Amino acid sequence: MDPFVPLGRVVDDQQRTCNYSPSNSRDTDCGADGAWHVMWNPQAEVSFACDPHMAEARARFVFVGAHPVGPDCGMPGALWDIDENRCVHPDSPAAESAEASAPLHVQELV
Repeated sequence: MDPFVPLGRVVDDQQRTCNYSPSNSRDTDCGADGAWHVMWNPQAEVSFACDPHMAEARARFVFVGAHPVGPDCGMPGALWDIDENRCVHPDSPAAESAEASAPLHVQELV
């Protein structure tokens, strides 16, 4: 059994809005400003969540990681820095050590 959250359709998250959608349709999309950037599984599938939906995700699901939305989150080419728990753009000095993979404790689950 997969311990990670079941994901719905691919949603355009360029606006960095909450991607929660209980019926997996545009009619039920949350659309609030995203406060959290979430990596849902070791395949590095990510989306954004508002504070209430992040609280619900924390209570109900297993996921790889989450961090507050920052300036590089969702930018083309940005990397998820596992060690610093944030997104970095490859042009920034922090990106030299960034790794866009799941931590070892997560990799052991799959």
